[in-house]
Amino acid sequence: MRLNALLLVALIAVSQAVSAQITIAAARALPLGTNVTVKGIVTNDEELGVIRYIQDNTAGIGVYDFAIAGDIAIGDSILVSGPLLSFNNLLEISPTTSMTVLNSGNPLPAPITLTTATGFAEAYEGRLVRIPSCSFTSTGAFSAGSANYNITDAAGAAVVRVNGTTDIAGSAIPTDPVDIIGIMSQFSASSPTTGYQLLPRFLTDLVPPGNPPIISAGPFQTNLAKTSFTVTFETLQDGNTIIYYGTTPGLGLVASSSTLTTTHTQDLTGLTAGTLYFVQAASVSATNDTSFSNVVTMATVSNSSGDIRVWFNNPVDNSVSSGVNATFLNQTFDDSIIAVIDAAEQTLDIAIYNLDNDNGMVDAINAAYDRGVVVRLVADNGVNASAYSIIDIGFTNKKTSPSGMAPSGGFYGLMHNKFVVVDANHADPNKPMVLTGSTNWTDNQLLVDPNNIIVVQDQSLARAYRLEFEEMFSGKWGPEKQANTPTQFIIDGKEVELFFSGSDAAENRIIEKLLTTDNDVHMAIYNWTRFNLSYAVEDAVAGGAYGAALIEDIDTSAVQWTVLRSALGPNLFLENQPNLFHHKYAIVDAQCPAKDPMVIIGSGNWTTNGTSRSDENFLVIHDDTIANLYYQEFLQRFKDNGGVNFATTPEDCKLAEPIGINGVTIEGLNLWPNPTTGVVTLTLPIGLRGDVTVTVMDLSGRQVHSSVRPADGTAVELDLSDAPAGLYLVRAESATRIFSGRVALSR
Repeated sequence: MRLNALLLVALIAVSQAVSAQITIAAARALPLGTNVTVKGIVTNDEELGVIRYIQDNTAGIGVYDFAIAGDIAIGDSILVSGPLLSFNNLLEISPTTSMTVLNSGNPLPAPITLTTATGFAEAYEGRLVRIPSCSFTSTGAFSAGSANYNITDAAGAAVVRVNGTTDIAGSAIPTDPVDIIGIMSQFSASSPTTGYQLLPRFLTDLVPPGNPPIISAGPFQTNLAKTSFTVTFETLQDGNTIIYYGTTPGLGLVASSSTLTTTHTQDLTGLTAGTLYFVQAASVSATNDTSFSNVVTMATVSNSSGDIRVWFNNPVDNSVSSGVNATFLNQTFDDSIIAVIDAAEQTLDIAIYNLDNDNGMVDAINAAYDRGVVVRLVADNGVNASAYSIIDIGFTNKKTSPSGMAPSGGFYGLMHNKFVVVDANHADPNKPMVLTGSTNWTDNQLLVDPNNIIVVQDQSLARAYRLEFEEMFSGKWGPEKQANTPTQFIIDGKEVELFFSGSDAAENRIIEKLLTTDNDVHMAIYNWTRFNLSYAVEDAVAGGAYGAALIEDIDTSAVQWTVLRSALGPNLFLENQPNLFHHKYAIVDAQCPAKDPMVIIGSGNWTTNGTSRSDENFLVIHDDTIANLYYQEFLQRFKDNGGVNFATTPEDCKLAEPIGINGVTIEGLNLWPNPTTGVVTLTLPIGLRGDVTVTVMDLSGRQVHSSVRPADGTAVELDLSDAPAGLYLVRAESATRIFSGRVALSR
């Protein structure tokens, strides 16, 4: 902004409305509070959030209003009216009193070419600019969330802000100089002449020299199996496909294809089960220009049992059980966590926000250390000092998180995790496990306040959590962390996703899951401040889904509550029971097992800290049984708060009933990965007796595989590598039961 505070106060007092259309430059010269009408071309879309910047041939300005953001798009010419507002010294029209889209699809104004010394100034606020030959001072990958980055050119240094909702987030930071195109913005709470930052909108706003393919999406992992997976990515221009990979960040192995394309797929084979692989994609164009992705981590499927246990410390409603009753541990939450700690044989990595020793939690940690387990612990800087002081695992093996401002310029949040990693690198794949959930290890949290715990026995997942732990233990917290952990897992045939904040854009991931809702969504959240999550719920319900929520802490005068109240009506409750409602979970399609039931669980509240700034973990488990366990808990809490309107299960949500032939039951068979590029795995139920005949046939009835295997409950791998691509029928038959399914084989 361009006026000092005293002058602003004086001008606001005498300001008067300007209703006739004027230029944006003329509007920028008027006092705050003045109502203006301007016309301009919209230069950004939702990749920068709610705000839209508009520009005419004289200047640029921001327009900020929830009500119109969804109605205008980049390239629209709009006529907009409203008062002038300063938000951290960025001049905006907010809120709007009227807005008209005059026409669409207009070419954008040409960016003004400037330097870091001349371009970061009030004269260019709100306008498209181009800063040539800039170098980023950071290396690696852009954060998956929003973050600031320092750049330099021949004239000096400046700041670029990459929004977490752009396609730049998560991509590789250019190692060579690039031209940067973006909108000049400002964020300064104190000074009207500082805090300028350039906002690139798209990956194409980072313009490298030459004609590189430019990796625009990925790399992503698909077709997960024990000894293989597929890596996919996309480029803006044609290039070949190169995947560098290995079990360390040094990579060391390479797989490639010479075909020039913009859609890249590469199978990695001969891998080891339950192992983390570091992966980097690259592509070389016909002109020999090269683009690289950042290094990401992916995991193979493990040889672990995949056993998942869910516990609650308050009563549940087993009347809605789909076959497995949810477990209510009455006054024994502490014993269950201690049992997990006691199971550690080699290593124990604990990330806990707060704890006390009222129930022997510290004693259990110390006992593990005394019996020779390598124990490490990270806690929040506000941890109970008395309990922390008696954790006797070696002075260098316990650490607390920092507070205040991070070196990157962002602020540290809380170390708010509540997870334990047991024996991640044990030679026996059935030893590693992860415990996570919502509960802190204090007396009330363990025994009184509604909380949940989930324990997953899986080596791949344990190693992913340990990688996150290592990052914190080495001194990288919150905004300093990178998105360097695997996100995709197959655990006992279930699709499982993992993401952390503040590195993995947790809010965006939660929104993605909410928007998959087909029939019902239930939310149990301690603290909710993020209006974007409220809008995602509103969108899910607007599509015809049932919605219900229990929230302990939310500002009932704020937009996040208003939107939820409108969407959920009488199914929205401020939790009214006497104890602290501490859950942080959502259930999608619990009443629709034929779709994709899932639970979103972990340590993070639906707040700015929880989804972007603090150290948090989130698990997404796609499974109708796990979803139903959480639904049993939710329904009891819902009834306790007066809920009487419940989700139903329409016919198209019901699973097909098993059918029988001559007394033999025919049931569905779980096959994964599906589609597959060669190897498909099936798991026969524990308790099945005798031998099982496994056959695979194509749709014409031609048999391509047949084998007899003992029914011992272990996973069975079928190698279909020699079969042509297509759809195949898989059948596993015992004396009393038949299991069948279909698998797609792709090449």
